[in-house]
Amino acid sequence: MNIQPTYSSLDYPGKMALVLFIPGCDLRCRYCHNPQLLKNEKFTPWELEEVLDAIDENVDFIDAIVISGGEPLLHVDVVKKFIKKAKKENLLVKLDTNGLHPDGVKKVIKSLDYVAMDVKAPLDEYYKISDVYPKNAKELIKESINVIRQNNVFLECRTTFVPTLLTKNDIINLVSDIDCDMYTLQQFRNRLTFDSSLSTVTEPNPEDLLDILRSLDTEIPEIHLKSNQFGNQTIKKLE
Repeated sequence: MNIQPTYSSLDYPGKMALVLFIPGCDLRCRYCHNPQLLKNEKFTPWELEEVLDAIDENVDFIDAIVISGGEPLLHVDVVKKFIKKAKKENLLVKLDTNGLHPDGVKKVIKSLDYVAMDVKAPLDEYYKISDVYPKNAKELIKESINVIRQNNVFLECRTTFVPTLLTKNDIINLVSDIDCDMYTLQQFRNRLTFDSSLSTVTEPNPEDLLDILRSLDTEIPEIHLKSNQFGNQTIKKLE
């Protein structure tokens, strides 16, 4: 089956979820830790039925489904099928997306409870992380954010910090350009990357990442740091 359901207590905060990783992506982020999902796939009707059956089989043990990838909105009709099934079973729905598909966001936003958007770099500097990206990435991401905010769906924006690709100022500039409920800075891991040369890059020290987050001048109400050493840390949370 091209879509492999996986249990997780981390992907939807505070909930047990079934995560559906949908293959296919329109970026080629050098640090991507799911390179096996980059190739676009076509799904047969029976493959989709297998996923729907997996939701049925686990409905008593989960609170939510997380639709991830790859970039799931490359297959928006498939995403809609999974959302319809989840809502029928009274499950919460979280979407992971790169924000480059505002039209896809518009088609599903009314049924979403949570969106996690991977904001890869300063919005007009995606060349720093990928050789493949739309030239109007900034406009697309801004539009996706506006759609999500207008519909009052919880939005987490998150960035993976790779020391050789991004700088402290990149994060400061990026955060000043977005509007979300939560921002998460993620520690780069060099275990598996699309660009094999990054396997020799030293993983950033969590203290250095904490220094970056403390330097932010932002009204984003919740700031998190995610690292291998300390897990998901809440750095700021306005009540």
